[in-house]
Amino acid sequence: MTRSYLLRSVALASAALLVSAATAQAQMSTMFDRDDSRPEAELRVDMRNAVDRDVDVADTALVFNNTTNEDTHVLCVSYDAHGNAVGRKFARLPARGVRYLRASDFSNGADFIGSASCTSRARVAASAVFLAPGALTNLDVIQGHRWDDTNRVRFPLIATY
Repeated sequence: MTRSYLLRSVALASAALLVSAATAQAQMSTMFDRDDSRPEAELRVDMRNAVDRDVDVADTALVFNNTTNEDTHVLCVSYDAHGNAVGRKFARLPARGVRYLRASDFSNGADFIGSASCTSRARVAASAVFLAPGALTNLDVIQGHRWDDTNRVRFPLIATY
């Protein structure tokens, strides 16, 4: 192998790595620019409408509170009762802010009963509210402990119908 051939191979490999790194960086920034969540003001309206029986559909609100002083992102994947992935949504939480997703967001409005698993880059506090005509009900949420660095949240039951 000649020296020029070796240098050319190294240069081409380096260029390929740079292009690959730039593409990965662009995909990451695009992913974190995405926000499927809803603002806290909309949650108040959803809750008021449920209590006033102004809704025909039962739905679950997956609520996230950013407990840090920096913006963060949450990625949630929902699963049906058979463990099949139903949908994937992102929530962009401002520092110390509140955002939420609905179970119907994952299924594009189709009926389903299942669960959701979420991860974030920072610690978030989560809760789940079942919004039914004439009623609000808190649902269980499983979160990691303070010393658990995984920042995972599990919603064992979410539903929309």
